[in-house]
Amino acid sequence: MPLTKANDITVKARDILAPFGLSVFGWFVEEDGQRALLVGNIGSSLWPSFAASKEFHDDEAHSLDRWTVARMTPIAETLEAEVRFPFGGKIWPFQQYAKLATGMQQSPIGLLVHPKFGLWMAFRAVLVVEGEFEIPTAQIGAHPCDSCEGKPCLSTCPIEAFTDAGYDYKACKSYVKSSAGTACREGGCLARQACPIGQDYTYEKAHQAFHMAAYV
Repeated sequence: MPLTKANDITVKARDILAPFGLSVFGWFVEEDGQRALLVGNIGSSLWPSFAASKEFHDDEAHSLDRWTVARMTPIAETLEAEVRFPFGGKIWPFQQYAKLATGMQQSPIGLLVHPKFGLWMAFRAVLVVEGEFEIPTAQIGAHPCDSCEGKPCLSTCPIEAFTDAGYDYKACKSYVKSSAGTACREGGCLARQACPIGQDYTYEKAHQAFHMAAYV
């Protein structure tokens, strides 16, 4: 069966998403057999649109989530799709979605790592399309962390929050809030920045600071 429907939806989605700095990451099949398209940002691609939005400037909580809903809801209607978000009342398995759609695997610090974009992307929504139709298969390449010498992401954190035992988020958050954590708070996670993959896609400083402020 040809990929006509999937390709048509992909092209249309790319055109509609582009003005908002959003991109299509790939297709996957949901547990119930429905076809779904993963959407997100690469680097700070969404930052100009978001930073100029009313959601960014209205001083209300969850500004990026609200911006995402406001953009993705009408896009889903145009594409005749159901939209799902990685936030809100229903918890959808977005990391699993991303693995299925792209073939990416986890980095040593827990984030999924892309062979080109590294750790600098985020998944903002999934568009679920009814019907059975052929979709492209995720191109699964070599996991970039397997050939990474020294794994600097594990040795850069000033408080060694990432260990074989997992991620000590309590210690991390406490440090970022403190006067000693200014570099992390204003410039973003040092461990994330240490990854050699995708350095050209590192978030802008204002984008990094926004996420760290939300984190703490």
